[in-house]
Amino acid sequence: MNPFFKNVFFKCVPKPMLPRGRASILMYHSVSDSGDYFSAISLAVFKKQMAYLAGKKYSIIPLAELARRLRAHGPLGGAAVLTFDDGYHDNYTNVFPLLGQYGFPATIFITTDLIGTPGYCSAEELRTMHRSGLISIEPHTLSHPKLAKLSRAEAAREIRESRRVLQEILGVAPTLFAYPYGSFSEETVGLVRDEGFAGAVTVEEGTVGPDTDPLCLPRNAVDSSTTFSQFRGKVSRAIDWYISFKTTFRV
Repeated sequence: MNPFFKNVFFKCVPKPMLPRGRASILMYHSVSDSGDYFSAISLAVFKKQMAYLAGKKYSIIPLAELARRLRAHGPLGGAAVLTFDDGYHDNYTNVFPLLGQYGFPATIFITTDLIGTPGYCSAEELRTMHRSGLISIEPHTLSHPKLAKLSRAEAAREIRESRRVLQEILGVAPTLFAYPYGSFSEETVGLVRDEGFAGAVTVEEGTVGPDTDPLCLPRNAVDSSTTFSQFRGKVSRAIDWYISFKTTFRV
């Protein structure tokens, strides 16, 4: 959709809280004032967003809990879930302390080949966040490839070995997974299922409902182009109305 119409849509439509039967997963990457990445948002913007969630008394739950509720066919509670991809170092320096202030749980998906490289979290920083009990550290493959483009053997290795690396660092087996670029196929989902993951996230937009496959969970991206009106829409049914409008009118 043209950015102008997208902004108008989210400014004009009402933004009711999510009903108890649905939930919204937010997808972040970097929270930094450097402006180095399109996917990055400033710390000031992130603080405003977290203050909004706290002020509106959103139920912020771990992604693992959302997957558990889906599998148990329980109410989703109108909850919001925070996720971060790739393992940027600012997730430790900027995100982790702020989430601690609010007591908000989150999941960070790690591209394991990047651990300890410039701009990314070290193994010790991952352990520190994991030990807090607030942050879940989960795999995002070894090298961040488009899994649907790989052979079965290559995709299986990226999934399996990234899980093994994090298990060695943390001492526990990861239970959640994120598809890089949102690239997956039926075969990819089967590999994730065979590896024993309880949930996996995509980059498709929309809210989570009772019939959502726990291994194909939609997420709503928050990046440098996301206005505050759009953010509020992404933790409400407005995001679903936007998707329906965009699909219907092909704009």
